[in-house]
Amino acid sequence: MNVSQMIMKFELFPDEILIEILKYLNLFDIFYSFHYLNDHFNQLIRSIPLHLNFKSISKSTFDKFCQLLKLNPEIKNQVYSLELSNKDTFGQIEMFLSIFPLNEFSYLHSLTLIQLEKNNIEKLTSMLPFISGLHSCYLIDSDNIILPISLPSNLQTLSLPTLQLTMNNFFSITNLSISICSIAQLLSQLFRYAPMLKYLKVQNISQYHTWRRNDSFNITYKAIHLEQLIILNFEYKFKDFEKLIKHTSNIISLELCGCFDDIDMIDANQWEHLITNSLFRLDIFKFIFNFIGKNDKKYILEKFQQFQRDFWLVKHHWYTEYSLSKHFLLIYTVPYMLDYYELYFDTNRYWNQSLNTFDKVTNLTLYVETIKEESYRYYFSNVTSLTIFPLKQFNNGTNLYLPTINSLKTLVNLSNLIHFGISLKFKLDDRSFLLKLLQESPRLSSMKIDAHLVQEVLFFDYYGTSDGHLKKMIKKMDIYKYGYPSIKFRWDLDRFCQIFSNIEQLKCTLVEQNDLLFLFRYLPKLSILKAYILYLKDHIYFQYWFKKETSKLNLLYQIKYTHNHETELLVWIDRKIN
Repeated sequence: MNVSQMIMKFELFPDEILIEILKYLNLFDIFYSFHYLNDHFNQLIRSIPLHLNFKSISKSTFDKFCQLLKLNPEIKNQVYSLELSNKDTFGQIEMFLSIFPLNEFSYLHSLTLIQLEKNNIEKLTSMLPFISGLHSCYLIDSDNIILPISLPSNLQTLSLPTLQLTMNNFFSITNLSISICSIAQLLSQLFRYAPMLKYLKVQNISQYHTWRRNDSFNITYKAIHLEQLIILNFEYKFKDFEKLIKHTSNIISLELCGCFDDIDMIDANQWEHLITNSLFRLDIFKFIFNFIGKNDKKYILEKFQQFQRDFWLVKHHWYTEYSLSKHFLLIYTVPYMLDYYELYFDTNRYWNQSLNTFDKVTNLTLYVETIKEESYRYYFSNVTSLTIFPLKQFNNGTNLYLPTINSLKTLVNLSNLIHFGISLKFKLDDRSFLLKLLQESPRLSSMKIDAHLVQEVLFFDYYGTSDGHLKKMIKKMDIYKYGYPSIKFRWDLDRFCQIFSNIEQLKCTLVEQNDLLFLFRYLPKLSILKAYILYLKDHIYFQYWFKKETSKLNLLYQIKYTHNHETELLVWIDRKIN
């Protein structure tokens, strides 16, 4: 059956089914495969809502789609959500906003901007208030940005690095996420200017984070509509949390994490009293209490047993477990509420075998001493990012050997693994480990390897031990180490480019500036490069040299002089132009 016959059969499906199928395809692939194919598909893809996500895409894809929007401006009316990112793709936000004013997207409901730069603020200030249909706005990883702008009147969901000095347009906000603030800011500012707030998520409530003006306020306000409160790091005492709850007494769902030295924070009696007398509507309670004070095992077990009374298990069905080591005590509700977990080697865990405690964990750090075939007390079924370290106190200069794949499989479901990282203290003498890892992890596409291990990986593949898996699978590689070259010699660099010829994203440290041109030439799919060049003496000449040598390439770049011995170069390049 030829391609035209396959397309004809595909077209026989009802439009409703075709639209459902298209939902599972990459948006850019939809346009490049079906746009202008025939009138039927043209009409079909012009009727579906578009969710444009430009995060981590190649520059060629970005340029092609921008050109498509220029030639077909009516497509803007299909865009319901837009995600732009300066992370790795340097200059993307500025480039897009320079071509397309956001207020031209009449049906834009959701806008996400990642690592917003200060030079983006002016354009955003002139556009954002006039996107009348915008319901959600997210500023991600933009810690140094404060927006001196008005917000669209219909905006309901907002994510900010910090609270703004002026919040006059917050009246319509019902869902808010903040990176950091203090309790005083919540009680005296936010609850005043966002009275309709129903959902609040704060990454860090810190007593050390002060307001730009005087952080001492006499007038406080209540969040009477607030029903869901999530605090991922609470740096106050229990008595301070009680004050906050007095202003948020209608909460239905509460999630709380913190590393505490206040014993009242892990006192079930105190919590039972607070919930009974102040949180009358509370139905969902998730917590992780990391106590860093007294580590007397008997004393801690007594505290844990308080959470096993009828109030917790019978009345509310809030089940808890604990993990105890000489470093920390964790008492947490199950399932574990965070998506990341760090497993130490000496952890003793009280666990409920009937519950899948760690199903939410996708980012896992293991210490090699933990990985034993009898580690049945832990299992992480949905991990996509796995990093293996030795404990720092055991770093005495000796090299450690990686665990067996069988022992690793007792802890992690490798079939979901996308990213794998290992540290410098390991030896790769057992080359079957890396091969088996690649074989057991069909989705693996990203690796982070300490620069000291690169030589071993090159030697490992020299004998064809990886069976070509490294070339076929790995698209993203991080071999950066501060002050240490990732690859010392040109012949090793040549070998690296042969083994990882399909790499699309690379982070590394270089000594010779000419090695940059070598990477551009011999990594044909490289689209995102973050390179740190050591010991540059003449920064002005380097900037002139780099601009001259790459003048025929379609790329955006930024040069930062971060340290005395390192120069950071960020490059986003269209590889179709050589």
